Amino acid sequence: MSSRLVSPAGGPGGPGRRRQRPLNPRTAFRIAVIGGVALGAVCILVVRLWFMQVIDAQGYAQVASSNAIRTVVVPAPRGFITDRSGRVVLADDVPSVNVVAFPLELAGARRLTEMRMLAPLLHTSATHLMRTMARGQTASPYEPVVLAENISATQRAVISERIRQFPGVELENAYRRNYPLKTTAAHILGYTGLITQAEYKSYLAKGYSGTEQVGQAGLEAQYEQYLRGVLGQTQVEVDASGDPVGTAPLSSTPPVQGDTLQLSIDMPTQLALEAELRQRVLSIGRATGAAGVALDPKTGQILAMASYPTYEPNAFVQHSPHNTRLVTQYETSKTFTLLNRAINSYPPGSTFKPVTALSALQLGRLSANELIDGPSEIKLSGTVFTNFQKENNGLIKLPVALEVSSDTYFYQVGYRFWQLHQSVAGLTNANTGLQQQTMAERFGFGSTTGLDLPGEDPGRVPTPKWKAINFGNTHTYLLDHWIPGDNINMAVGQGNLLATPLQMAVAYAAIANGGNVVTPTLGKTVTNPSGGVVRQLSGVTPPRPLGINSAFLGVVRQGMFLVAQGGQGTASGVFSPVAAAGGPVVAGKTGTAQSGTKSQADHSWFVGFAPFNNPKIVVAIIIEHGGVGAIGAAPAVCGTIAAYGPTKFNPHLCGSAGAVKSN
Repeated sequence: MSSRLVSPAGGPGGPGRRRQRPLNPRTAFRIAVIGGVALGAVCILVVRLWFMQVIDAQGYAQVASSNAIRTVVVPAPRGFITDRSGRVVLADDVPSVNVVAFPLELAGARRLTEMRMLAPLLHTSATHLMRTMARGQTASPYEPVVLAENISATQRAVISERIRQFPGVELENAYRRNYPLKTTAAHILGYTGLITQAEYKSYLAKGYSGTEQVGQAGLEAQYEQYLRGVLGQTQVEVDASGDPVGTAPLSSTPPVQGDTLQLSIDMPTQLALEAELRQRVLSIGRATGAAGVALDPKTGQILAMASYPTYEPNAFVQHSPHNTRLVTQYETSKTFTLLNRAINSYPPGSTFKPVTALSALQLGRLSANELIDGPSEIKLSGTVFTNFQKENNGLIKLPVALEVSSDTYFYQVGYRFWQLHQSVAGLTNANTGLQQQTMAERFGFGSTTGLDLPGEDPGRVPTPKWKAINFGNTHTYLLDHWIPGDNINMAVGQGNLLATPLQMAVAYAAIANGGNVVTPTLGKTVTNPSGGVVRQLSGVTPPRPLGINSAFLGVVRQGMFLVAQGGQGTASGVFSPVAAAGGPVVAGKTGTAQSGTKSQADHSWFVGFAPFNNPKIVVAIIIEHGGVGAIGAAPAVCGTIAAYGPTKFNPHLCGSAGAVKSN
């Protein structure tokens, strides 16, 4: 009997065997998509890991290192600013304490919490602190951000006691700019401040960390590149809370103090000028301000420069609620406290007459020995022009015309300039034949002097083109509408002519020194901490020849001598007593300039030099709305000259103007 093995399912090909069914297209597509996504994710992960381990390795290493090693920037003191002797310090640095925060250690919600806790202690808002943090982190994420400078002893004590409540925040030893003489030379020195958001990129490009104090005004800003110091660095090991581990730093690079800026300022003259300006403004109730410049007529070195009202530079660097209010008052003052009036422009009035006289002599429009009538009033081109207080000066020559400051004499000189302009230019080209303007520009009017101080006003020398551009739409002046009155008014320093006290001092220096236009400078030298000269600042620009006949200069100087010493001189009552007592002989010119508003008094001017035969000093002073030049400005010039060493005398010798008949 044979036996056969029979498959339970009915044989190899029977219905009992399970057969694999083929995938339909939809299922196959789903599997492919899932596989592709998984493969893509793996690829992204691999690439990301490669970037982290290779490309970004240095950055992560720096972050990791910063968790263990902190680089502390060590502030550098700024350089000193001194007077010309080098013995009087006008600006220095004193130790202070700042509050700083480390952005990488203080992030997210904890940052906001700490800023809210810290804000009341720093007398500010959490919003301000958060913005400061964000700005500092953007500029330099690994550097500490200065939240508050120069905190008070009370603030320092309170924060020190609670420092554990502020992880990521520290008290940092720093320096604060200090101006020991308070308001003295404020408009010259300026002040410092933290780098603003708008300045960040430019200062970072210059190698700053972004946390330094930099010059924001005056010479502090002008000579920032020398006054700034070189920051130091100290590396210390810290724990997870940011607290130092151990006592010794891992490495240390000491800071380097900035260079010393030595000025040309003579302190006795500076103090005298400031006192004179203050006294005149306070004693003349209608006066709104004053300014003055004293300089060496041969070198251009500025011996004194002042503007009143003045301000306290320390208010900008010593932060307190009181100083914050003070700064706000300065910035919103209706008397423009922060304005340096010494480099601001005004109508110069009769102080411009010596320039008119020299221009007319040089151009052949006037003879030194020519007799010209100076009546109480005169009609020129259909317009009546009146002498000051309608005084009749009679037939006079140029020196006497300056002595008595005859307006009607100089109106006629101005009319001659208009005739010259018309004969050369006609009505075809309004800007040819401008000899009067060209001569004024030779003296430096209408452009900046080159002073090493920001904010200098160029003043204005009016021309037909300027008049058309500025008044064409409202007064229908065209290029051919330059009228005789434009030249006539300019001849006596009025009309649209504007000049700064500094420009007047430079112009008179050229008259005093024999015809050379000097470049005024405040900086004298820059020296490094070891005493070596880094840069010579004064005397580097050679004087520019004025190109005027020396004989003409002598005639005008004689007229200026008579102003201060002659029997009819408008300022002889002030200066002749000084010469009579053996003091220096002063020469100069008064000016009483219309301010442009009927409700306010005229500006009071005097510009003079001494000694007459060998000038050592030129002083230009304006008293805003101070009235007649001989009464307001002339005594102030006398008191300033009295304080300067080479011309020193007892200021009580300065007389008074007496009964003034001329401007």
